[in-house]
Formats: sequence, C-alpha cells, structure tokens
Amino acid sequence: MSRQTFATRRGRGADATRRRGSGVASLLRLALRRDRILIAVTLVLVWALNYYSAEAMGSLYPHPADLVAANTAANASTGVVAMYGHISDVGSVGGVGSTKMAMINFIILAFLVVALVRRHTRAEEETGRQELIGSAPIARHAPLTAAVLLAGATSVACGPVTWLCVWAGGWPSAGSMLYGLALAGVGLSFTGITAVAVQLSANNRTCGIWAFSAIGLSFVLRMIGDVYWNRPAHVLSWLSPLGWGQQVRPYDGNHAWALVVPLAFFAATVALAFVLLSHRDLGAGLFAERAGTAHTRMGSAAALAWRLQRGSFIAWLACYVIFGALAGGMSGSMQGMINADGEAMLRAMGGVGHLNDLYFTLISAFAALGAAAYGVATVLRMRSEESSGHLEQLLATPLTRTRFAGSYLVQAVLGSAVLVALLGATAATLHTTSPGGGGWWRVFSGALIGLPGIWLLTALAFVALAWLPRLDWLGWAFLGWVVVVDELGALLKFPGWLLKASPFAHLPKLPVEPMTWAPVLVITALAAVLVAIGFVGYRRRDMPVV
Repeated sequence: MSRQTFATRRGRGADATRRRGSGVASLLRLALRRDRILIAVTLVLVWALNYYSAEAMGSLYPHPADLVAANTAANASTGVVAMYGHISDVGSVGGVGSTKMAMINFIILAFLVVALVRRHTRAEEETGRQELIGSAPIARHAPLTAAVLLAGATSVACGPVTWLCVWAGGWPSAGSMLYGLALAGVGLSFTGITAVAVQLSANNRTCGIWAFSAIGLSFVLRMIGDVYWNRPAHVLSWLSPLGWGQQVRPYDGNHAWALVVPLAFFAATVALAFVLLSHRDLGAGLFAERAGTAHTRMGSAAALAWRLQRGSFIAWLACYVIFGALAGGMSGSMQGMINADGEAMLRAMGGVGHLNDLYFTLISAFAALGAAAYGVATVLRMRSEESSGHLEQLLATPLTRTRFAGSYLVQAVLGSAVLVALLGATAATLHTTSPGGGGWWRVFSGALIGLPGIWLLTALAFVALAWLPRLDWLGWAFLGWVVVVDELGALLKFPGWLLKASPFAHLPKLPVEPMTWAPVLVITALAAVLVAIGFVGYRRRDMPVV
C-alpha cells in the first residue's frame, strides 16, 4: 500500500470519527419521531389535569376557613398522608389539591421517562438494531446520549408548561413555578436512575425491574417519611426522588433550595452511566445473567411465561407486602383523628365510610390500580417477545398462538389476584392486632373486590395488542384514563356519566357498602368477552409486526 493511499484512508477514518458527534442529533430526531405521540399525549394530559385541578380548587373551597379545614382533615388521615404526602402549612392555597396532583404527576412522569430511556437504549440493543446503527459513523455513547436528552427534554418541557397551567388556574405564581420545577426534577432523577439501570442489567426485562423497583422503593420511603413527618423517620423522605419533589413544598413554604438535590443527582447518575457504558460490552450488562442449567423441565408455554416474568412478579409482590404491612400497621392510629368535615372531604377523594373503613377503601382503590398496571405490563410483554424475534422461534415449534397468549393472560390474571390478595391479607392481619382493629374478612374482602376491574383493564390491553399491535400503548392509555377518573374525577367535578366510565366505579366499596353481585358478574363477563375478541385478532393478524 502506497503512502498516499494509506494517508487517504487514514484521513477518511479521521473524518468519520469527527462526524460521529452528529450521530447524537440523528438518533435524537429518530427517537422523537418514534415517541412523539406518546410524549405529546402524556404531557397534554398532565397539563390539562393540572389546569382544571387548580381551577376546581377555587370553587371547591371558596373561603380560607374551608381550605384550612380540608388541609387539616387530610393531615389527620394517615391513609391520605401515606398516599400523597403531608401538608406543612394548612393554610396553603394549593393544599390537598396540589399535594395529590403532585404525587400523581410525579409517578406519571417517572413511568414516561423510564419507558423512553429503556426503549432507545437497552431495548434497541436486545433487538439488534443498535448494532446495526453502530455500523454507521456514530459514537458509542450516542444512543445513551440521545435517550437521556429526549427524556431530560421531556421532563424540562413538562415543568414550565405545568407552571403556566396551574398559574392560569388561579394559584400563586411563585408556588406554581416551584411546582413545575419540582415535577421536572423528579423526571430528571428517574432519567438518571434508568440510565444507570441500563448499564447494570443484561436485558430489557431486568432493566425494567431495576427501574420500576426504584419507583416503588422511592414511593415506600417517601410514604414512611411523610407518615412520620414529626419523627426521626422523616429523614427517609430525603432518600427518595419522589420525596425530593415534595421537599420543594410549592405553596407550602416554597423551598426552592431543595431543587439542587434532584439536579445534582441527575448529573451524578448520568455521569456514572457514561462511565459504566465504557466498561461493558454491547448487548451485555455489568451484572451478567446467571447461566441456566444444562437441562430443564420447562416444557410448556406457561412455564416459559412464568420464568420470564418471575423476577418482576417477585419485585411487585415484595412492594405489595410492604405496602400492606404499612397500611395495616398504621390503621390503629386512625381512631379519633378525622372529624365530620374531614370525612366529607375524603369521601370526595374516593373513600367511603368512617375512620378505618374510609382509610382501607382508599388503600384498596390504590392497590387495585397498581395491580391493573401489573396485568397490563404482563400482557404487553408478549409484544416485546414478538418485536425481539423470540416469538417467531417459539411458533416454529408445535406451540400455537393461542397457547402462547393464554400463558401470559393466565399469568396476568392470577398474578394480579395474588398481589391484591396478599396485600389484603397482610393489612387485615396487622389491623386485627392493632388497637381498635376490626374483623379480618372486612379488610380482606375490600382488597379483592377490585379484581373484576383489574381483569377488564387487562383484557382491554390484550385487545389493543391483538388488533392494533403498533398501538399497543393503548393498554396504558386505558389505565391512565381510569386513574384520572378515579383519583381526580370528583376533584375536577366530572359529570356523573363520566365518573361511571371507570369499571371500579360500578363495584361495591366493601366493607362499607353491601355486596352486590350483578356488577361483579357483568364486568367479569365483559372481560371474558374482550379476551375472546382478543384471541380472534391475535390468531388472524400478521406475525411479527415491527
């Protein structure tokens, strides 16, 4: 090879290396193109809910005395504090409305950024697309950079517009600004956590377990810290990204200095993610997968589905046991803490009954929504198996589509039932041993009554997957709509017919209301019909759809 030819090739290599920086912009545009609908729908939903929530608070509590009474009643309810947080200033204009909205917004944005970072990093590696992209002149860190930029920009965009929405709804400008910035800080925190989880995990499923377990652990730490807000255990809130968002205290003291914590955490975790990226191979994680056995008895689709879902189910189960233990252990402190005005306000938030019954109806409703999320996630796991090419290999065997889909549906139905049953059993057991505790079955039955609604949402996700595989995110959209209706419908003064759009609205709230079998049987039958419709579509459509 002549010196001129070698120099020419060397120059081309240098030019390609210099051009690698442009790969970030190209990948960022591609990622935004793929997720533009998901991002837009989620952000518009968050902004609309915040505006109407702020506007509704003015008419719901027209006098300062009414607002103080509502905030005091919320603080007196251990269940409300555990779910949404403690209000330091009971005269806060945002008060219980902003506290409840903030926690819901934090969790929605956390789920969104986790999905964005996973999809454009670990999922791309698992499907082999990132290896193909890597053959182009882009830097090795470009996919992670693009994913972090997309999730970070989504968080940053969510914050300022939320600020304008709640300010337009009638809340003070300074608190509204901090409210929006706190929301952006939570999104950035979980962006950094997911970026690190991508490097540690060996596959997309394990990455999801790490990231979503971080959300669950963050919620539990914040919950304990808020319940014991005047005790040393309050420090646990400072170990939670959700707690950091609350420590900003918009409308409740306006602690702008607390925003430094999520920003510093974001910078540190993203820097750590890039360092870890340089120490792992493409398609692998720093924590390698445990080698499987040479021989296995796993000879059915159901066994395979369980094996793939086992890790995530155990994580869900642990969270539900902890949640049930905390709920049951704290129930004894409810006696004598809620007055008549407080009960009326809390019933408007979704609870019914008095004292412990009011508390446990709120806990059961929240647990049902979480179990529905597990069911939807389990069903949509079929889509990832399809897009990754694993399903094609399975269907080359005598395995039928019906058996494959049925194995995941059984996992979703039975798994969600086990979650709420174990939470109810744990809470009921601890409640019966606490001062003033009631009957075990009263609490346990209240947890189980939400199962028909959980199964209906799972069936809707399966129908979307079967008939509209490219719009499989509709399963999450159905669940998101139910969360909005159940958690915020009364606060936003939705009309009665709209409040009935949730399947949980038709189920009796045990143990306060009498048991009525008609809605239970109708919703269960409707779920069964939707599953049958889903099987028809799943057997008829092309496979795979990418």
